[in-house]
Amino acid sequence: MSAPVPPTNAPLKGPVHEEELYKDKCVICFVNVPDAQMRPCGHSAVCRDCTRELMTRSQPCPICCKPISSFEVGVYSGNLGERGLWLTPARNIRELATHEGFNEYFQKQFSGNEELYLRWKEVFDVLEIEGGEGIYYTVKETMERQVLRITRSEDLVKLRALAELCSQDFFDDKSLLVVAWRRILEVLELAMPEEKKVRGKKKKQQKKKNDPRKLEILDACRALGVACSKVRDFDDARQYYKRAKEGCEEQLGRDSEKALEVTSSLIMVTGSKSERIEKLRDLLKRMERALGEENVVTLETLNALGIQLRLKREYEEVIKVHERCLAGRMKVLGEDHK
Repeated sequence: MSAPVPPTNAPLKGPVHEEELYKDKCVICFVNVPDAQMRPCGHSAVCRDCTRELMTRSQPCPICCKPISSFEVGVYSGNLGERGLWLTPARNIRELATHEGFNEYFQKQFSGNEELYLRWKEVFDVLEIEGGEGIYYTVKETMERQVLRITRSEDLVKLRALAELCSQDFFDDKSLLVVAWRRILEVLELAMPEEKKVRGKKKKQQKKKNDPRKLEILDACRALGVACSKVRDFDDARQYYKRAKEGCEEQLGRDSEKALEVTSSLIMVTGSKSERIEKLRDLLKRMERALGEENVVTLETLNALGIQLRLKREYEEVIKVHERCLAGRMKVLGEDHK
């Protein structure tokens, strides 16, 4: 089934029928999950990619036809009442930190490791902080204060717990991600024992492959690149993606899954749309040879190519790419997910 493509001219006319609002697919492309909440109207029936396209073309919300000033990315749940509930990062934290959900979640994460559990709990324990003289901070403010306090620490275990929190996209303020990942990377580098200086050929011979400490640093570099991209600091994003790419190629090989995945991320913040399209096409050929057409990373890169083609309004090719991507996902997920 080919994905419907929004028209190239004229805004979407008329409101979408009410029954379309709560489907689990974007009402424009019918492929992605509706994970964008538009501002100021608050509707959330469109995916982030289609929302960006609407804003690029100055088109209104397809539900109420009001102008779109901005949007937030999150998870929409339609089973919590007629209008559903937008699960913000703060609400995710609140739900994890109350009742049995908190203990169940962390018991699964740490399997009885009490010491690590307590350190992790301290990272999440942001709802009970009270300001001086009876001043209570909002959930967002306490999260910021807690994260900034943790980033002053050199406790690697605690910072690793913070890294896991960052990777789950719980923060409303994306600049916090940048602050957290910069500090995590800094402490990881400080904790790396200084390598002995060697000369000539011995230096190459002593380079250790698949070093878990180096790989953790490279993961932090990539995560920091993602965080910088979210706050539109593309210069720094390119810097960290490039470092992660070169390190992964050295540690794991040029055609390893992780190296190819970081290369795809680097391409998405480099050059013009046309240049990105050509580089993604070349990268896809490498991925298909090295990883296979049905690999998750290959399919994510194929989807990234579709986004760039849609921005260039090459809609015929967009449909072909979406069909390939959908067919690949069906094979990966199995027949039950059709």
